[in-house]
Amino acid sequence: MATPAADAPDRAPAITEPGVLGRAARTTAFWMFLSLLVLVGAFGTLSTNHVFFNLSNFFTMALNASELVLLAVGMSFLLGAGQLDLSVGSNLTLASVLAARTITALAGTPDQVAAGDYPNLLPAIAAGVVVALVSGGFFGLVNGLLITRLKLTSFLVTLAMTGIGLGTTLVITHGANVPYLPRALQSGFAVNKVGGLVPLPVILSLVIVVVLWFVLARTRFGIHTLAIGSAPAAASRAGIDTDRHVVQLFVLMGLLAGVAAIIDISRFATTNIGGHQTDNLQAIAAAVIGGTSLFGGVASVAGAIVGTLIPVVLGTGLVILRIDSFYQLIVVGVIIIVAVYVDQRNRRRGV
Repeated sequence: MATPAADAPDRAPAITEPGVLGRAARTTAFWMFLSLLVLVGAFGTLSTNHVFFNLSNFFTMALNASELVLLAVGMSFLLGAGQLDLSVGSNLTLASVLAARTITALAGTPDQVAAGDYPNLLPAIAAGVVVALVSGGFFGLVNGLLITRLKLTSFLVTLAMTGIGLGTTLVITHGANVPYLPRALQSGFAVNKVGGLVPLPVILSLVIVVVLWFVLARTRFGIHTLAIGSAPAAASRAGIDTDRHVVQLFVLMGLLAGVAAIIDISRFATTNIGGHQTDNLQAIAAAVIGGTSLFGGVASVAGAIVGTLIPVVLGTGLVILRIDSFYQLIVVGVIIIVAVYVDQRNRRRGV
């Protein structure tokens, strides 16, 4: 008599697909987000009267991150395609100077502008915004064309363009910041808050970031970006015009630098020639911390947001606790090493 065991067919063990949380736990962005939450909780608990949890403090941190997050997201696209841009700081500075010069030149006569009178304020600001975007986009276009037409590495080209951009800025300004920018840029935009809470630059950056998240995650442009970063030769065989796409990515990076330039001059009502020389490294660090791979093929817009906020939260929290904020540099450096290690481990495992 046959036993039930003998009659039963052999069955392979069921393979359980990981759920949403399981898939998220495999990403660097997930663990960096948890680290961000731990930092917020720690600073909030340790700060006097839990002042770190003050809602206005969160929006101040968001405002401080509004420029860098644009650069970090643009850098995520480039890194995802196996490229990088070391010239974003110079691009931003040049765009801000050209925009500021345009605004002060068109807002009124030199005497009127020096006296704080701007009879042509709105047209001048509109022209300044256009100049910043055109300048940033053209700078990115030059980067992309040099890389694709001359077949040079993005590291070399953008490193050279860093010096060219900064040198051009210094020639135009003679090393001095552009004065007499209208305070209306601050009151009407930079410090203007929707509902008395959310600064307009934060809303602008958030809208742009959400759009770019959709582009990367849901469109053919995003798919092509990661395909080029994963295997450029295979992407070309699949019919993707890789050179054209790379140029578009650098133009996108330049446009984001132009937007950041407008936010910058509106916040401080002046240019900041010497204040953006490390923006390239900060943008790369934020992208890598958020899970974008240095080796191409993997990019995360949401992770770039987290990677941008971690240094901001660290800096703000250390100041509130009256601890030397220079420790922030050490902590961020350690986080970058951990993030790159996790990325390399996942690549070896095929995750």
